[in-house]
Amino acid sequence: MTNATDKALNATDIKRPHTLASIATDADVTKRTVQRWLTKAGDIGVLDGDTRYFSDAERDTLLSHQSKRQANDTVATEPATLPTTPAEIQIYEGNHQQTLAPIDMTGARDLGQLRSPFMEIQSYQDPLAMAQQLVSQNSQFVGAMSADLQQRQEQLNRTNEALALVEQSNQNLLHQAQQYQIESRVQAALINQSTVQLQQKINQQQGLGKPVSGQSQDVSQ
Repeated sequence: MTNATDKALNATDIKRPHTLASIATDADVTKRTVQRWLTKAGDIGVLDGDTRYFSDAERDTLLSHQSKRQANDTVATEPATLPTTPAEIQIYEGNHQQTLAPIDMTGARDLGQLRSPFMEIQSYQDPLAMAQQLVSQNSQFVGAMSADLQQRQEQLNRTNEALALVEQSNQNLLHQAQQYQIESRVQAALINQSTVQLQQKINQQQGLGKPVSGQSQDVSQ
C-alpha cells in the first residue's frame, strides 16, 4: 500500500510542484477561483492528503480557463462602436463575482492536519512518573544488593572464626595425640615391668611354706 510519504515522493518525481494556493498567487486570484477552474478542467493533479499537486502542463490547463473567462468578459463589455460623446461611466460587478455564504468558524480544529505527514511521534503519556518508578526500583535493587553483601560478609566472618577455632583445636589435638602416644608407650612399658615384678612376688609368696617335692616338712618346728 502506498503511504503519504510515497505519494509525496511520487509527486516530486514527476515534477508536480504547484498547488491551488501557489497557482492562485501566480494568477493574482483567489484559491476559490482556481478551485472552480479545477471543476471545469476535470480530475487532474495528484491528491496527497488535503493538498493537490499539479505539473506545469496541468497548471497551464487551469490557467487557460482564466484566459477564456477574460476573453469572454472582454467581448461582452466591449462596445460595438465608440460613443461620439462622452457618457457617464457606470460600473457593473458582472457575473464573475459570487457572494459566498459566511464560514462557520466555531467548529473543532484538528492539529493533526497542520503537522507534517511524514513523521509520527511515539511518546509515553507520563515519562517522568515512569522514570521515578524506575529510579525507586533501582534504589530497592541497590539496597537489596548491599544487604546481601553485608549478610555474606557476616557469614564469611563467622566462617573464618569457626575455621580459626577448628584449626586451633586440631593443632591442640595433634599435640595431645603426640604426647599421648609417647606417654602411653612409657606407661605401657612401666605397667608391663610392674606386672612382671608382681608376678614374681606372687610366685615367691606362693612358694613359701610349700614342701619340696619328695620331702616332708614339720610345720610345728
